[in-house]
Amino acid sequence: MRAVNGIFPYANTIICIEDSALLKRFQYDILYNATGLQAALDELNKINYFRTYASANTDNYSVILDGLMRDTFDLMEDISPAEALWRLFALYYDIHNMKLIAKERLSGKRLDNLAIPYGSYSLRTIRSAAVRESDDILGNEVLTKGFFEALGTKEMYDIDFILDKTYFRTLKKLAGLLGIPGIVGFVTEKTDLFNISAYFQSLAAGNPKGYFEKAFSDQGSYTLSDWLLYIDGGPGETEKFPLWQKYKPIWEAADSRRQLFEELDVLIDNYLIEKTKICKLTAFGIEPICAYFFNKFMEIKNIRILLAGKKSGYSTEEIRKRMRIPYEL
Repeated sequence: MRAVNGIFPYANTIICIEDSALLKRFQYDILYNATGLQAALDELNKINYFRTYASANTDNYSVILDGLMRDTFDLMEDISPAEALWRLFALYYDIHNMKLIAKERLSGKRLDNLAIPYGSYSLRTIRSAAVRESDDILGNEVLTKGFFEALGTKEMYDIDFILDKTYFRTLKKLAGLLGIPGIVGFVTEKTDLFNISAYFQSLAAGNPKGYFEKAFSDQGSYTLSDWLLYIDGGPGETEKFPLWQKYKPIWEAADSRRQLFEELDVLIDNYLIEKTKICKLTAFGIEPICAYFFNKFMEIKNIRILLAGKKSGYSTEEIRKRMRIPYEL
């Protein structure tokens, strides 16, 4: 139920409670110092991190983490004051599963084992949606159009390029439905950073012809022509690009050019997490709800990385550099 002035009594109260339970820096430090996988799981069990009666152990922790993801999505869908809010988060998994169906058609092989069950649509629904574009079974014109473009391509890699573009177009549309300029701006920044990542991937691959143009999303702050003006302008021109100045904190957070290339995804996530921290000072509205779930999913990603590192016997330093910063002021 919505009250006046953008206050959502039930959802905002739940988020205040859940936000306080997010892991803090000192708790991460305890997990880093745990000796081995089971010791880390024991620490998580002590604080009932997984919210289950079953204790996590080396045999079942992956299944329990999947359950935590499912429970988090169920909570989000239950308390969201607008459908567009939870669809914003489910979209990433919808796109993943749409890529699988498009690749099934191209390869002739079933890929059910690679599906991720956190999206808005079941694989059965996505397969039905692939029959006829005019049916718009997905109920989203932008999503359906991009899906059929991917279904029509003859190149496996093009499926990823097409549906990544579709992801950002649909994300921008869903953000617009919420009517919150800050959330639309966040999506625009996320798109800019995706394009920056695509640019660095292109550099790492030796600038293959046409790669950046195929990967580029048009939902950011600058057009493809603007980008090409700077990145094709010769030595030193890229640094003059306004986006390079805007995201200077990311470049400065890296100790070296090598770290920038190797850990760019972590640095980008850290930048976005910092952007959401202002929402910790906001008690009401849609923004703190979005910020909480964004950071809860980041936290679950962290736990997966940490436990995988413990299982593989990685050093604490190796694990730390792959971890995202906590959502904490």
